[in-house]
Amino acid sequence: MAYSDIQLDALKETMNIGGGKAATTISQMIGSVIRMRVPEVTILSYSELYAQVMADDQEVYAVLSSIEGELKGAMLFVITNAAAKDLSGLMVGTTEELSEEIKVSAVSELTNIVSSSFLTSIGGLLDKKIKPEVPCCSYDVFGAVISSAYMEFDQFGDEVMVIRNEFSYDSKQLEASLYFIPEVGVIDKIIKALGV
Repeated sequence: MAYSDIQLDALKETMNIGGGKAATTISQMIGSVIRMRVPEVTILSYSELYAQVMADDQEVYAVLSSIEGELKGAMLFVITNAAAKDLSGLMVGTTEELSEEIKVSAVSELTNIVSSSFLTSIGGLLDKKIKPEVPCCSYDVFGAVISSAYMEFDQFGDEVMVIRNEFSYDSKQLEASLYFIPEVGVIDKIIKALGV
């Protein structure tokens, strides 16, 4: 289904509310101001992801968590190795090289905060009960990550909501992408509930 610019703008504003909540939570946790905004929300098919978002051979950290409640689906948070290093260092409070275990733990915790904030915002606006399950982190190429997510949730449709995130602190800006993989019809329900 094609979505209008007005509908996508409404989704983006909803996600920015979630981004603001996530940034506040992370800032309180690390004792330093971090800002987060969502400059873009797009809805793509799986095949379009590789052409428009990221090459399928790009190595990434990916955290997948299923979503239970009234709007079922999955959240997939993807960041590059360089961004994972910076973000995990920020969360741990060091510029030194971190072990893989600590990096995975920090990225998973960050994802938990971001996903929960987005879902809380969406749930609050739509008056729906939704929550993420325990996340699972992996390091692989983007194509394998997307394929695994698609196979694990093969009852879901072909639409993926891509939520591009920008984290900024001091003079640094880091990008990450959050993918909402919904059950069939869930995106339409969200748009309808937003009244656009």
